[in-house]
Amino acid sequence: MKNFDFKKLVPHFIAIAVFLLVTIIFCKPALESGVVLKQSDISSWQGMSHQSMEYKEKNGHLPLWVTSMFSGMPAYQIAIEGAWSPLQIFDKAFQLWLPKPMNFFFLACISFYFLCICLRIRSYAAIIGALAFAYCTYSPIIITAGHDTKMLTLAYTPALIGAVILLLKRHYFLGFSLTALFTALQVGQGHQQVSYYAFMILLVMTLFFIVNAFKNKQTVGLVKSVGLLLAAGLMGIAVNAITLFPTYDYAKYSKRGGQLILDENNNKAEKTSNGKTNGLSKDYAFQWSYGRAETMSLMFPGVKGYGLYFAQRDGETSMFPMLNENAKVVSYMTSQFPQAPADQIAQQMSQSLYWGDQPFTSGPVYLGAIICFLFIMGMFYLDGEHKWWIFTASLLGILLALGSNFDTFNTFMFNYFPLYNKFRVPTIALVIPQILAPLMAVLVVNKLLHEQDEKETWAKFKLATIATGVLFVIGLGFYATSSFGNENTARTSAFNKLWESKPADFQAQYAAINEQYKPQRDNQVYENWVIQLQQSPDAIKVAREIVVELKKDRASLLLRDIFRSFIYVLFAVILIGAYIRKKISATIMLAGVTLASAIDLISLDFNYLNAKSFETKDNYEQAEFAMSAADRRILEDKDPNYRVFNASVSSPFEESRTSYYHKSIGGYHAAKMGIYDDLSAYQMSGRPNQAVLNMLNAKWFIVGEGDKIQALQNPEALGNAWFVKNVRFVDGPAAEMKALTNLNTKDSAVADASYKDIITNYTAPDSLATIKMTQFDNDAITYESNSTSNNAAIFSEIYYKDWNAYIDGNKVPIFKANYVLRGLIIPAGKHKIEFKFEPTIFYTSKKVSDITNWVLFILILAAIALEIRKQQKSAV
Repeated sequence: MKNFDFKKLVPHFIAIAVFLLVTIIFCKPALESGVVLKQSDISSWQGMSHQSMEYKEKNGHLPLWVTSMFSGMPAYQIAIEGAWSPLQIFDKAFQLWLPKPMNFFFLACISFYFLCICLRIRSYAAIIGALAFAYCTYSPIIITAGHDTKMLTLAYTPALIGAVILLLKRHYFLGFSLTALFTALQVGQGHQQVSYYAFMILLVMTLFFIVNAFKNKQTVGLVKSVGLLLAAGLMGIAVNAITLFPTYDYAKYSKRGGQLILDENNNKAEKTSNGKTNGLSKDYAFQWSYGRAETMSLMFPGVKGYGLYFAQRDGETSMFPMLNENAKVVSYMTSQFPQAPADQIAQQMSQSLYWGDQPFTSGPVYLGAIICFLFIMGMFYLDGEHKWWIFTASLLGILLALGSNFDTFNTFMFNYFPLYNKFRVPTIALVIPQILAPLMAVLVVNKLLHEQDEKETWAKFKLATIATGVLFVIGLGFYATSSFGNENTARTSAFNKLWESKPADFQAQYAAINEQYKPQRDNQVYENWVIQLQQSPDAIKVAREIVVELKKDRASLLLRDIFRSFIYVLFAVILIGAYIRKKISATIMLAGVTLASAIDLISLDFNYLNAKSFETKDNYEQAEFAMSAADRRILEDKDPNYRVFNASVSSPFEESRTSYYHKSIGGYHAAKMGIYDDLSAYQMSGRPNQAVLNMLNAKWFIVGEGDKIQALQNPEALGNAWFVKNVRFVDGPAAEMKALTNLNTKDSAVADASYKDIITNYTAPDSLATIKMTQFDNDAITYESNSTSNNAAIFSEIYYKDWNAYIDGNKVPIFKANYVLRGLIIPAGKHKIEFKFEPTIFYTSKKVSDITNWVLFILILAAIALEIRKQQKSAV
C-alpha cells in the first residue's frame, strides 16, 4: 500500500463530502434529538403491524398470521423477520448510518456516483447527476408519504446498473460479485414494482450491448458476461427468498392475482377467467396514470398545477399552501367573505390547484430544467454507445407512466408482458427517466471536459439549444391554449337544474347525479361552494367565479414555472457556451451548472419536505394513535376473540388505525387477499350486508363522527364458530358472491360445487350440539365440539391454502364457505379441532436466504481482497 497514490481518492472524498453537506442542509431537523419524520404510510404500517409487534414482545418472534386486519391475512406480508444477514453491514454502510430521511438522499447520491465511476465519468461531473437523481421532486414526495421501501429500492437502482455495466464490460469476478450484491440489496428493500422497472432498464441496456457487440464484432466473452449476469441476478434473488418466494406464492391469492368482475359490461373490457381477472383489474391498475400534457412537468413542474403538501402539528393536519394572499382566487374570496382569514382561504384553495388526470397527487415529477436541457443536448452530442439505450428506456418509462392515456400500448403490456398486471400506479414508471436523464446529463458534461473539437461541439450545442427553445415554445403554446379547467359540463348542467328546482329530496337526487356522472376537480370545487352558500341568492354566480379565479391562478403558476425553467436553462447555456468558447474554465462551468441544477430542484423540494415535516416522537405517536372513548369501551370486553367494524371512517378498507387496537374487519394493504377484496367490494361497500358482518364476528361497531364517535355492540355476531343446517352449492365465484346477498349466514352456508366431495354425510345440528374456541394463537387455534351427529361447522376465520385442520390429531380437508370462511364436517361425538398455519414456502425460503446470504458475503470479501491486491500490483 505504500506505493498507492492516495491523491486519487481526493475527488471521491470531495464528492462524498458534497453529498453529505447537501443532505445535512436539506434534512437538518432530522439531527435533532427525539424528532421523527411524519409519514402517513408509515403511520398506516404501524397500525398494520402493531399486533405483530405485541406478539413478538410476548413470544420472542413475529407471527406468520395476523388477525388485526381484514379478519386475518398472512403476517409476513406486513412484517417479516429472517436470520441476521451479514449483508446488512453493507446496507448500513452505504447509508452511512444516517438517520431518516438523510439516509435516503445520501444513499441515492452514492449509488448514482458508483454508476458514474463504472462508466469512467469524472468525479466532479458525476456530482451533478447524483444530486439531480437524489433530489428529483419525486424523492421527497414519496419519502414524506412514507414510501420508504420505494425510495430505498429506487436509491439502489443506479448502483445495480453500474455493477451490470462492469460485468458486461468483462470485469467478470468483480462485476459478478457486485451485481449479485446490489441485486440483493435493491430487491431486498421490498418494492417489487421499482425492481421491475429496474429490470426493464437492464433489459433494454443489455439488448443494446449485445447488438453493439455483434455490430463491432466484439462478441468474445459476451456469452460469458450474459451468463454470469443471469447467475448473479439469481443469487441476488435467492438472498431475498425469504420475502420474494412467499410473496410470489401469496400474490396468486391476493387481489393482484385476480379480482371478481360481476358487471357484465366491465367483464367484456377485462381479460377474465371464470369471472375473475388474471391480475389486477385494468381500471384499478391504471388509476394513477400520468396525463399526456402532464408529462411536460418533467421540465415545467406546474403544467397541471400542484398537489397537496400535508403536515401534522399539534394533532391537526395542515397544508403548505402554494397560493398566497395576493392570489386571484384568494383576493376574490376575501372580498366575498371578509370575515374569513386570507391565510386560511389560501390554504383551502391551494388544495384545488391540481387539474390533471390522477385521482389526487402530492406533486409533479420534475427532473430539473438544466437536466432536461443536458438530456436533449446528449441526443445531439453523444455517440451511440450509451445514448440510444438511455433514450429508449427513458421513452419506455414515459409511455408506461401514461397508463390509460396511452391505452393501446399499455393494455398490450398489461395483458401480455410477464407479471405487469400485478402492479398498479403507472406513474411510478417515471423512476426510469429519473435515473436515466441525469445519467445522460453527466455523460454530456464528462464529454465536454474531454472534448477537443470546438467547432463540432459548438454546432451540436447550438442544435440542442434550438431544440430546447422549441420545447419552451410548445410550453407557451400549451399555456396560451389551455382552459386550466377540469370539469364535467354535463354534470354541471344537471347539478344546476337540480339546484334551481330545489326539490325536497335534493340529497337523494344529488346522489343520483354522483352515480351517473364522474365528477372532475372543478365540479367538486363548484358544487361544494354552491352547497355552502345555499342561503345566498348568488350562490351559483359566486361559486362559478371562484372556479374562474382559480383557473387564473393555475395559469399564473404555469407561466411562472415556464419562466423559471427558462432562467435556469439560460444560465446553463451561457456557462456551457462560454466554456466551449474557452471563455471560462472547466471548474467555473462545473461549479455553476452543479449549483444551479441543485438549487433548481432543492428549492422545489422544500415544498414537500421541510421543518414542518418533522415532529417530536411523543407528540407524533399521541396524535396518530390516541385512544378514543370508543376504543376504551371496546377494550373493556373480556372476550379477546371478536372483531370490530369501524363505520365512522369514509373507507373502512383503506385505513389501519383501527387495527392498532382491535381485530378489524377492515384495514389497509395494497395487496389484500383477493377473496376478501371481492367481499368488501360487493358485500360491504355502501351499506354493508349485516349477515356478512355477523359471520365475520363483528361484535362491535364504531359509529358517529367527530366527538360523537361511539362503540355499539352487535348482538347478532355469530361468534368464532357455529353449526349450520345446510350448505348450498353454486358454480363459480360470481354465483357464490351473489348467493351471499340474501343468505341467512346463521343457519346456512354457500360453497363452490368443487367441494362437493368434502361436504357430505352431515345433518342439521340438534339443540345440544356445541362448538367453541378453547385456545387462540395467531398461528394456531383450538376448538372443542360435541354433537350427536355429523355436522357442518363454519369458522369465522379467513380461508387460505396454508391453513391445515386436524381433528383429534388427524388431518382433515377444509372447504371454503361463504366465499371467505373455513368450513369442516365434524363427526359425531366430542372432538378436539385444531387449525395450524403451516406455510411450507416460508420455511423453505428462509433456509435458501440464510445460505445464500453467507455465500454472497464471502464472495464480496473475496472480490474486495482481489481488487486491493490488483491495485497494489498496478501501483508497483
